[in-house]
Amino acid sequence: MTRERALAIVNPAAGNGTGAKLLPRLARDLGAAGIDVDVVATPAPGEAARLASHAVEDGYLRVIAVGGDGTANEVANGLVDTDVALALYPIGSGNDFARALGYPRKRKQLASFLGRAQRRRIDVGEANGRVFLNSTGVGIDGHVAERVIAMSRVVGPALGYLVGSLASIATFRPPTMRIRIDGQTREGPHMMVLAANGTHFGSGMRVAPNAKLDDGMFDVIVGGDLTRWQSLVALAKIYRGTHVDGKTIFQFRASSVDVDFDAPLPGQLDGEFSRMSGLRMRVRPRALTVLGR
Repeated sequence: MTRERALAIVNPAAGNGTGAKLLPRLARDLGAAGIDVDVVATPAPGEAARLASHAVEDGYLRVIAVGGDGTANEVANGLVDTDVALALYPIGSGNDFARALGYPRKRKQLASFLGRAQRRRIDVGEANGRVFLNSTGVGIDGHVAERVIAMSRVVGPALGYLVGSLASIATFRPPTMRIRIDGQTREGPHMMVLAANGTHFGSGMRVAPNAKLDDGMFDVIVGGDLTRWQSLVALAKIYRGTHVDGKTIFQFRASSVDVDFDAPLPGQLDGEFSRMSGLRMRVRPRALTVLGR
């Protein structure tokens, strides 16, 4: 990463304002590690994809997403299907995609890691026409995503996901879903359907411990009609990656997932909340170049 100039796209709001504090010194800090970088801040939510697309046109060969999973997602939407590499400077609340790529968790180690990071091609998912990197789902995970931002400000990101999950377990009941996984159909009350490209979500939950970023397949996690007690047990197990039991929580491998339901439901795309009227997910094999371990 030290041979060509890079563009760093900074989300000033990431990390409760950490992005804004980094702006004046990021080029200097990365330069000390031998990385020649230009720095630009995102002017508004959703603008990082436009800036990344312009970076491709301007001849940059590497773009660094400075923020969390949401910032990485936006930048990837501007780089997909090009040879420009996505690098990360994770300062968000979850940073689950950075974990999948082997990035260090200590910020002081990031510059040296970026200096020796390797290029690789990985899959991305597409959900309702938008690219995602790590995971997308509908059901209780969307319900949690809707609440976690406010809770994280009070108790921190890791506890924010846990507290948000507990609150959602107390209030969310499984809606009826019609699910098609590579053409196989199941219907009934379901707590969640999630397509995972990476191994973790929710700031360290091992939702799909066997997922691989470059195998051309999703690891699909389906939660059935769980009681509140069953949901609590599953929550305790998900941090160890032992929640799939084949009775109430199932795992599949597939390249396409369609989910239909009768009324809009909460969903999440790389941790960002959205309300969905349906969900169509497809793998796009090796569509993105990234820098990682």
